[in-house]
Amino acid sequence: MAPHATEETSSGHLIENSISPNQSTIAQLIDALSLDEKCNLLSGANMWETHTIPRLGIQSLKTTDGPAGVRGSRWTDGTHTTQIPCGISLGATFNPEVVRRVGKILGSETKRKRAHVLLAPTMNISRSPFGGRNFENFGEDPFLTGTLASAYIDGVQSEGVGACMKHYVANDQETRRFNMDEKIDERTLREIYLKPFHMALSVNPWTAMTAYPKVNGEHVDMSQHLVKNILREEWGYNNLAMSDWGGLNDTVKSILATTDLEMPGPPLRYGRALKDAVINGDVSEKCHINPSVERLLKLLAKAGRLQGPGAAVTEDHSSEATRCEEDEEEFDDPKTRQTVREAAGEGIVLLKNDSGALPLAPASLKKLAIIGPNAKYPTTGGTGSAIVNPYYVTNPYQSIKDASKSINPDLEVLYERGILTHLQPPLLGDCLVAPDTKQPGMQVDFFDSDRFEGPVVATTNWHDSLVYFMSDGDVPLSLRGTRYTYRATGILRPSVTGTYDFSFSSTGKAKLFIDGDLAIDNTEWTQISGNFMNCGSVEQFASRELEAGKSYVVSVDNLVVPPPTPAHDNTLFHKISGVRIGMLYRHDTDAMFRNAVTAASVADAAIVVVGHNNDTEREGSDRTSLALPGRTDELIRAVCAVNKYVVVVTQSACAISMPWAAEPAAIVHAWYQGQECGNAIADVILGAVNPSGKLPVSFPNRIEDHGSYEWFPGDAASDQAHYAEGVLVGYRWFDAKGLEPLWPFGFGLSYTSFAISNISIQGCIDASGSGTILITMTVMNVGRVQGSEVIQVYTSPSPVLKELGLSASPKSLASFIKIGLDAGESRQVQIPVQGDSFAWYAAEDGGTGRRGWRVDPGVYSCFIGTSSRHIVSEVSILIG
Repeated sequence: MAPHATEETSSGHLIENSISPNQSTIAQLIDALSLDEKCNLLSGANMWETHTIPRLGIQSLKTTDGPAGVRGSRWTDGTHTTQIPCGISLGATFNPEVVRRVGKILGSETKRKRAHVLLAPTMNISRSPFGGRNFENFGEDPFLTGTLASAYIDGVQSEGVGACMKHYVANDQETRRFNMDEKIDERTLREIYLKPFHMALSVNPWTAMTAYPKVNGEHVDMSQHLVKNILREEWGYNNLAMSDWGGLNDTVKSILATTDLEMPGPPLRYGRALKDAVINGDVSEKCHINPSVERLLKLLAKAGRLQGPGAAVTEDHSSEATRCEEDEEEFDDPKTRQTVREAAGEGIVLLKNDSGALPLAPASLKKLAIIGPNAKYPTTGGTGSAIVNPYYVTNPYQSIKDASKSINPDLEVLYERGILTHLQPPLLGDCLVAPDTKQPGMQVDFFDSDRFEGPVVATTNWHDSLVYFMSDGDVPLSLRGTRYTYRATGILRPSVTGTYDFSFSSTGKAKLFIDGDLAIDNTEWTQISGNFMNCGSVEQFASRELEAGKSYVVSVDNLVVPPPTPAHDNTLFHKISGVRIGMLYRHDTDAMFRNAVTAASVADAAIVVVGHNNDTEREGSDRTSLALPGRTDELIRAVCAVNKYVVVVTQSACAISMPWAAEPAAIVHAWYQGQECGNAIADVILGAVNPSGKLPVSFPNRIEDHGSYEWFPGDAASDQAHYAEGVLVGYRWFDAKGLEPLWPFGFGLSYTSFAISNISIQGCIDASGSGTILITMTVMNVGRVQGSEVIQVYTSPSPVLKELGLSASPKSLASFIKIGLDAGESRQVQIPVQGDSFAWYAAEDGGTGRRGWRVDPGVYSCFIGTSSRHIVSEVSILIG
């Protein structure tokens, strides 16, 4: 085997080169591995890493979440990292190049966290506005998703680490996500939900991850149809496929389906169980185990983790979170900050701008009111896999204030929160410090007993009042698999005297104490909530009178026992241990509301920043309403009633209702923008950035108008979800049914205007679907400022579909291009449309007598416009 060497990466690290990943080298390793070793390799060693085989120089592979930033080894409170805009915001950029640049940042930071595979991007479809993980997706259209996901993967992997396309396939809801059986017809599956994954194969993603739910009766990791037949044989994907965390559902069926790796470890269904399946004759070592091992070894070779026999490879059984975190690097540089800020600004969508209300001109104002719960406390990202510990967070209030006063130092900026919108009191934050280190957060001491007695086995520190052990990896080695306890302690110093409401949720048998007095006994809980991935208790509450500046000891004693939750298929989340303490000063909410309206009434202009938060839009549960939380609608209307110059900024991961849309002068939809949230919003509102974002999802006037309404999320009692809207997802439904959306897919305004002219079409597509057409046009910026426009091309469906009585969208996105132009500048652009844009999938029950993808001869239309409803021209093309 070839010796290994070192080389310097673009980020300045020295990494070891792997041994040659050629076929003969891999074959030699497979021959040298015992059955025990093979079965161990196909399962995680811990939360994030695979096993090592020291005698053969096989090192572990480290994975890390996730789609919103590279968080490293800890689920929460890990090393600092760059928090990028969420997936749906990147979707709104309609700009593959900006997404590629963000992916490149993530690839670089993956290396700095000493990881080899980033568990991203999320490529599922925003089928319903209620989907709890819509913040991770790129939107409702498969072509847009596939295009941007490919750019994301390409950017990550350009840095010499792997990306993971997930979740293959149809991980589109959170309700009963481990158990739900999604009934999806083959044509819909192919044309909508599988298409982005097929497109992404063009950039050769190093890994793929199977989805949690069942599709047509089988969990995806067990599905030979989806994994073996389509992904492997039909598409030719021969890289590693892993389970989602805790989502490996069957020893025999999963390996037969060619799902290679069970994550996380220690294994439950691979490892020893897989070896037993071989011994029992249910699985073939040659036909099933060896191909999966080969794919894993090839991945290890790419990642530089095969060093060859005799190399110094050791196994480390200490806490992997602690061990890995020690090696993780932080690197907060100006260039990265600027790229993330640009990406965040480019995803913001200007929905309304009456009479040129924006950009705001601070020089002409004496008083500016900034109002709303998200103004000082914005939602910067999602929950679950999207949780990161950012280097910093900017908020809209401070960013707008600072930028405005730099223009007009005499400007008076008023602030009022107005309303509270969270579902549970927020964490204690800066009011809490650990007793020994005096650093923000809590100190956690572990005991080898169930009585919180004896010597402290180990101590860890958490940055806030949320303690979250995702697996045994966060627990001292000596306590794993035993009955143990831990005590979390912090010193609380409130800044205001008054009544405070404490909330408490936990796994295990936990008690909350304040200054030694029992505040909440949560040892006998039975009712679950969405906390701790749906394995924690509902919130319990207690109130205390606290004095400003006085110190109070807040502590929790928790006996770690399995939660009393219903059985589900996932093998990880019921192992979570954690406690959450919330605290909220008891405000006079009516006075808060009145103060906000008063501030607006005396201001020359008002900016209202509202939206969802990590309570109301989150992994683990789906939304149930289009409405913004709490009294948001009431606040906006009250502010608009007293001020005619109101700008509403909304934050959400998908569509929301806007019953007040006619009232404000301007509406800006800002998604979740990561650490540059405040700066990006300020850039757009003040005109430093001309908005160019486009909606990657449709906003309905009412939920009943949405194609998913009747069928989402399905029947939780029977665990059945029918995708009965078929291929009519998102804007396709509105078009097919003749319904007017509140805001259409692809829509977004600018501070300038564009004209499209001189449209012509060249090229041809034959009856097999081969070929490309080029649509040429002149685009001119006819306004007074520089700006960017997204030119979108939609294609009509096959005329045969109507003859067969099959549903079809009047048009589907087939291509797009984003072009930036100076004021008065014009440019000729060409937009390619591939032949497969006119293809549809004929299932056996389609009545066609032909199964598979087909392009039918006939006359088709190409619609050119700036949204799905703003079409400026239609051209025809003859196929066949």
